[in-house]
Amino acid sequence: MYKPLVSIIVRTKNENFWIGKCLNEIFSQKYKNYEVILVDNGSKDKTLSIVKKNFSKVKIINYKSKNFLPGKALNLGIKKSKGSLIAMISGHCVPKNDNWLNYLVQNFKNSDVIACYGRQEPSDISEPNDVRDLTYLFGLDKKIQTKDPFFHNANSMIRKSTWKKNQFDETVKHIEDRLWASSVLKNGKKIIYEPNASVIHFHGVGHHGNLKRVSTISKMLKKKSKNKKKLIVCIIPLKKAIKLNGKYLVEKTINDINKIKEINKIFISTTDKKLGSKIKDKKIIILQRDKDLQKEFLGLEYVLSKTYERYIKKLKPSHVLVVEEIYLNRPKNFFQNIIKNFDDDYDSIVPIFKNSSNNIWKKDATGVMQPLFKTNLPSEFVERKIFEEAKGLGTLVKAEIFENSGRESNSQKFIEVDKKNTITIKEVINYSFD
Repeated sequence: MYKPLVSIIVRTKNENFWIGKCLNEIFSQKYKNYEVILVDNGSKDKTLSIVKKNFSKVKIINYKSKNFLPGKALNLGIKKSKGSLIAMISGHCVPKNDNWLNYLVQNFKNSDVIACYGRQEPSDISEPNDVRDLTYLFGLDKKIQTKDPFFHNANSMIRKSTWKKNQFDETVKHIEDRLWASSVLKNGKKIIYEPNASVIHFHGVGHHGNLKRVSTISKMLKKKSKNKKKLIVCIIPLKKAIKLNGKYLVEKTINDINKIKEINKIFISTTDKKLGSKIKDKKIIILQRDKDLQKEFLGLEYVLSKTYERYIKKLKPSHVLVVEEIYLNRPKNFFQNIIKNFDDDYDSIVPIFKNSSNNIWKKDATGVMQPLFKTNLPSEFVERKIFEEAKGLGTLVKAEIFENSGRESNSQKFIEVDKKNTITIKEVINYSFD
């Protein structure tokens, strides 16, 4: 069987939100003959601490330069590699499946193949122009390129033997991948586009354009056929179940959800091993959270999407309702209302409430404070224009969207609730977990 050693080069700079997810997927690959080399360009956030604490097998190379040159960073990592094949992935890209690496590798059985690049898909919080660009550039059909030098190092693989004769250009700030492909694509050699080797790429590949224009395009690209019938499942994420007056707080939430006939199943994703013996209901399935999903840096949306992919997707639901147990005062008929008001022209419906602060500021990229909302009027005369999400109150999402990004999406419809309805147990009492 064809199983050459692969050196995976991961490039990072301030990727603490994405790097844990990226490496978690890499180390979950079915193809096991690989090493991982991280080339970091002076990260000032928690990128390196996350890697050192959770992924001890990763070899870290520090590349510090005020003028980042992608070709130089890649060459630096490849020079330290041992593999005959070199995979390259950006630190903010996340492989979509556990065969990502294998899909890339198998194309190199053909000796004429010198490079392969995979699909890049937008996340559901990517900007509209990125949705457009990625959808246009990375389709579903496999391609063999003998003249077209399009190639993209955010998700790619090359032969090290080819690189030794043609290293990446260390003088350019962009398109080092396409320049390299142009120089090696000759004498019958081939570049493969492999759509099965897919990653989620939040940032996309192009520059931001006219947002109003591309927003319309991105909606067209993302629009799916409307579901004729709703099959809704509910996920309740919790770690240790909270007890209040001797009863599990989650039981009240379950009782409210059980009244909704459209909800087919209730899944509780938890690390609490005692909960299963206390809650008995055919409609409820207790899922002990997988060990690899218990790491804090992964974030709840990633955990939710992976839980869905592994245990719930096979039911083929149309929508997913996510509810958190900690909310004490949901509006009457809240769950019925979000189901009733769901609009298939949007990806999700999210509860929001008015922010009651008079003066709200934000800090821009340069550190300068700018007002978002400011007034000197008394509170009773202020028309509130700033809203906050209360996703845990209950957010309903299309299943096809949920699989990639959990509850996160740029295509949201909102349902307004009163601030009093968003009170959580954490705001009312100091509690301890049993």
